[in-house]
Amino acid sequence: MVDPLRFLSDRVVSVSLRVALGGYVIFMSRRFYADPTGYFRNLARQMVDFRWFEPTIRALACFCLWGGCFIISTAIAVQILDLHSDVLAPALVAVAAVATWLLLPKQRNAGAENKPGIQD
Repeated sequence: MVDPLRFLSDRVVSVSLRVALGGYVIFMSRRFYADPTGYFRNLARQMVDFRWFEPTIRALACFCLWGGCFIISTAIAVQILDLHSDVLAPALVAVAAVATWLLLPKQRNAGAENKPGIQD
């Protein structure tokens, strides 16, 4: 029988799980940033459209996007490159911020196709 602690402490498995988690967080946060209320619109079709709530969802999605980038950059720096120092933390925060800025999708105006006079 395989010991789960030994399996999870393996460097390749550990990095793979962290990169998969960070990638999933990035994937979902990009979708929420592009269309903040799209998930809720698809889930509850009778729900009132809360346009005033979009900036809050978009800000939280941007923070989650940064978090996913930080997870991946930390996994690469610490687990693969074996870097450890006090200077590493601000450098990883900066790398994650730059990656977040590069990965931000364009905002989609989801309700514009149903309203006359609004164009993309």
